[in-house]
Amino acid sequence: MFKSGLEAVLGQKNALNFQSKKRVCVVLVDGMGAEQVLARSGHAKYLSSAIARGETAFSAFPATTSTNIGSFATGVTAGEHGLIGHQVLDRKRNIRLNLLTGWTTETNPVVWQPNQNISELSFSLGIQTNVIAASEYQHTGYTKATMRQANFVAAESISDRFEKAREILSSPQESLSYLYIPELDKYGHRNGWQSPGWAALLEEVDSEVQRISKRLPKDSGLVVIADHGMVDTSEEMHLVLDKYFDSALEWFGGDTRASYVYLNDPKAIDSTLERFTPLSNSITAIRTTDLVEKRFFGDVTELALNRLPEIVLLAKGSHTLFHSEYSKKKSFEMIAHHGAPSAAEIRIPLVRIGI
Repeated sequence: MFKSGLEAVLGQKNALNFQSKKRVCVVLVDGMGAEQVLARSGHAKYLSSAIARGETAFSAFPATTSTNIGSFATGVTAGEHGLIGHQVLDRKRNIRLNLLTGWTTETNPVVWQPNQNISELSFSLGIQTNVIAASEYQHTGYTKATMRQANFVAAESISDRFEKAREILSSPQESLSYLYIPELDKYGHRNGWQSPGWAALLEEVDSEVQRISKRLPKDSGLVVIADHGMVDTSEEMHLVLDKYFDSALEWFGGDTRASYVYLNDPKAIDSTLERFTPLSNSITAIRTTDLVEKRFFGDVTELALNRLPEIVLLAKGSHTLFHSEYSKKKSFEMIAHHGAPSAAEIRIPLVRIGI
């Protein structure tokens, strides 16, 4: 989507058939799935009307931020950029890493994600590229992996970010901008997307989108998307899976609804899969090689292969998956989760305004 935005600024044909515009801004609302917007349509009349008209798309697998913003920022699949999940084990470097917040001096973002960013390409072509986000994201490892050479425009509130976007879209200079809204995802994790507070945040986003659309210059375009949706769950739907593993388990990573099982003995794959047969109503346990063959990760390079597990566990219904040793306490406390390929998690808005 970001790549198509750049191509629209360059006046080129693009995969999404965006019209040629001097300035394009893509608003990415973390955790705002199409299913959730439709369910809360009374709080999002503008966005829900567009979604009801079919202005939707699908996120990649797994339905998680690190993977999907990685693809947004590079224009390639998870199997190519290598940001293949939330928490991964890189066997080549023997490092376990939370790809959003776990970056250290040992994890150089340019090494972990070596593909050219769309922002780098845009910069090389003389197009101003902006990231409009809260200041806490400016110097993170993940931003360095995904938005290199972009001009960072710090704005702490949702309304301030939209105002910065309006100013950029009204300026004479050609530009490509990315506006990031994490509030709905954060609130949903803590309180659930069905909570009144989540609906209030959605209403604020909807109002800001409608307001900026009325003031959009004819030679500017705005696109509203998300990286994934969410599923609310409860403590009764938690599955703590410790007893289903033996000494062959090396690490338990991924997400709470698309968990990654790393084994220290590849010969233990079949026996590990068999242990999950009694949970077939709650979990789909699948060889990662089967997912690769079915192109769940797109084209898979050696970079990604070094980080993929032997087995992926996909949660069904509203179940969530944990291991008492490897899952963090705060993940047990979350209400809304994501990662699996259900419609609630992968169907996202693709709302075009003036483009």
